[in-house]
Amino acid sequence: MKRPHAKRGSTPPGTGWARVTSICVVIPLHNKGPHIGRALDSVLRQTVPPAEIIVVDDASSDDGAQIARSYPGVRVMTRDKPGPGGYAARNLGIRSAASDFVAFLDADDEWNDNHLEKLSILIETAPQDAVMFATGYDEIHPGSRVIEDVYRRTGGKEALLAFPDFVRAWLDHGECPVWTSAIAARRSALLEAGLFPDQRCRRGGDKDLWLRLARQGRVAIKPVRTAVYFKDSQNMVTSLSHDNVCHCMIETIRSMLDGEPRSTRNLLIRLANRETYLYALRTAKSQRVRPGMWKHFQPLHNPLQFAVLLGLSSPFSRPLAKLAVGLKKRIAPQ
Repeated sequence: MKRPHAKRGSTPPGTGWARVTSICVVIPLHNKGPHIGRALDSVLRQTVPPAEIIVVDDASSDDGAQIARSYPGVRVMTRDKPGPGGYAARNLGIRSAASDFVAFLDADDEWNDNHLEKLSILIETAPQDAVMFATGYDEIHPGSRVIEDVYRRTGGKEALLAFPDFVRAWLDHGECPVWTSAIAARRSALLEAGLFPDQRCRRGGDKDLWLRLARQGRVAIKPVRTAVYFKDSQNMVTSLSHDNVCHCMIETIRSMLDGEPRSTRNLLIRLANRETYLYALRTAKSQRVRPGMWKHFQPLHNPLQFAVLLGLSSPFSRPLAKLAVGLKKRIAPQ
């Protein structure tokens, strides 16, 4: 059945601000038929409409592509083989775009009506060396539980971040300060940075690209909620089990070290250690962690975390974890 179409918006009258930024919206789509209509409705409701809307169907087996084609002004491209994380699909969209900037939206997320307006103003008011622009978002968890993004939740302010400051903000706030469905980036900078790592990352490739992109120029962040991240959606990439291998971003960080001053190198080493440690903790929930996962961890920077990693790779780590769970259940109050 054909979905109802949302009415495309226009620049609000009386603002005294004229839109001159051309933005292409790129949406990867893989078996998100139940959600793609919600995402596209939110794009077509924008008070500042995009110049292009590209949906890249990543070999879906449901009706998602058909639904997308029913929307006016939406260009649907197809791939014959699905790629991990939607990275190859996004790359195809970026290469096919004619606009100066690209905004990303996952097929199971949505935008507030003013999302592109806020990003456009941020782009127009930022210096020419800014390459990435981000707003805030809310996470919607099962049971309709709403959580602010970590940058806002930990007191993040509006900022224009050079590369060392971006890495420092990542460390200070405990997570990457930007998120894919609340980002716009210069298309030329995306191409120069090498696009999404579709050949070497199964997951975590978004953060890998944002780190490389932040090295191309400054990052402008306006922590106002303009997007929604639905963490209860069907077929989520984040629900996949973790690969028991070294995080793909670690090799990217290692390749950056020689070209940075000592202070930035130390920040990058701390970031590599942190991401390795968190990735290992998530993997340990389902399996014993292989030592190769943390082979580049630098213990002098985080000796306690290194001890934990040794324990997670012990042959006794899984039996001990199961024993702890069993004891917890036995002593739990009835």
